[in-house]
Amino acid sequence: MTEETETQSTSQEDEPERLEVPAVARWPIFPFEGDMRVRKLEPRTEEERIRQGDPGGDPCECGSEELKPEPVWANDRWRVRPIQFANKAAPFPAYMLSTQACIDIDDLDDQYASELGILTIRLDRAVMSLGDVGRVHYNRWGDGGFHFHVWFLGRPKGAWQFSGYMLPIWGFTLPSLAPEIHARNDQLVGDHLRKSMSEE
Repeated sequence: MTEETETQSTSQEDEPERLEVPAVARWPIFPFEGDMRVRKLEPRTEEERIRQGDPGGDPCECGSEELKPEPVWANDRWRVRPIQFANKAAPFPAYMLSTQACIDIDDLDDQYASELGILTIRLDRAVMSLGDVGRVHYNRWGDGGFHFHVWFLGRPKGAWQFSGYMLPIWGFTLPSLAPEIHARNDQLVGDHLRKSMSEE
C-alpha cells in the first residue's frame, strides 16, 4: 500500500457513516427525486447561533422605516405582510403575522397571547376566504430572527402534493403567482382583517 492509498483509506475510516435517506423522500409530497444523500451532520455548538435582532446580531428589521413588502393590515401592536421565498413572490397565498414591537415569544404577556389567538383564527379565515385554498398551515420557527413571527401558508385547494410540512419547501420551488393575483389576494385579506378586527 502506497502512502497516498494509506492516507485515503485512513480518511475514509475517519469519516462518520452517513445517515440513510429517509422514507419521506419517496412520499408524493416530497418535492425532489433522483439520487440524493443526507448531508454530513455538523457538531453541535456550545452556544445558540446569534439571530437577527439578538444582542450582537444584525439589527431587527422592525427598525427600518420602509418595510417591504408593505403590510396588508396593521394596528398599533401587530401587522400582517406577504411572505416572499428567497426574495421572490410566493407561489400560493402566504402571509406573516408579527408583532410591531421587536419582542420574542417569551415576551408575550397574556394580552398579547389573547390577541395572537384571535388573529390566528381571523387570518386563517381571511386566507380561506380567497376561495382557492384547501387549508391554511401555521408555522413558527424563530431560528433566523428574534422578532416574533408566524407563517400562514395557504395550500391550494386539491393540491395534495403540497400537503403538510413540505409546503414551505414547495414555496421555494414553484414559480410565483402572477402580480395581479397577489394584488387581489392582498386586498381581500387586508379587507377581511379590517372588517373582522373592527367588529370587536
